[in-house]
Amino acid sequence: MMRRLGLMLAAVLITVAVVPAAPAAAAPCTGIRCYRYWADISVVGWTAPVVAPGTMHTYTAQVTNTGWRTGGLTGPVQWPGPASGTVYVAFEPSTPADERVGCHVDVGPQYGCFGGYNNGLAFDMGSIPSGATYQLSTYFRAPQTPGMYTVYIWIYPFQGANPWTEYDPSNNSVTLTYQVA
Repeated sequence: MMRRLGLMLAAVLITVAVVPAAPAAAAPCTGIRCYRYWADISVVGWTAPVVAPGTMHTYTAQVTNTGWRTGGLTGPVQWPGPASGTVYVAFEPSTPADERVGCHVDVGPQYGCFGGYNNGLAFDMGSIPSGATYQLSTYFRAPQTPGMYTVYIWIYPFQGANPWTEYDPSNNSVTLTYQVA
């Protein structure tokens, strides 16, 4: 009986010893030789300053992934960084009277676009390589009523299956103003 109990205890101890431990947390990156590399998506845009009522007009945006390096003995510097995760680019007019007509990828992968928020249009740009600039154009029919109007162009760094961290999200949007006259 004691022998059987001893064997059973030994089996339990061996089983416990074989169960893998949880992975250890990575050591924090510190010191003068520690660097971190980032993707940074930015957007600039333009449109005609004045359009006629009811005519088709264009909003164009350029989206760039500028890499950055932080850490070490220097401040942040532009540096070839990683490709971004999935990026969406949205064009939102200030009024539903600015009717969406279509879109085109001028430079970059031809993913196409789809209806977006607030009667706008959006593009799924996938992952943008470091140093790449894509250019996107959308077409809208201007409102019939004269006045000042805006369109909000913004970047959404999608956090799906491959989450990623962007260096500076403050450069992810631009608001364009135009006049219907």
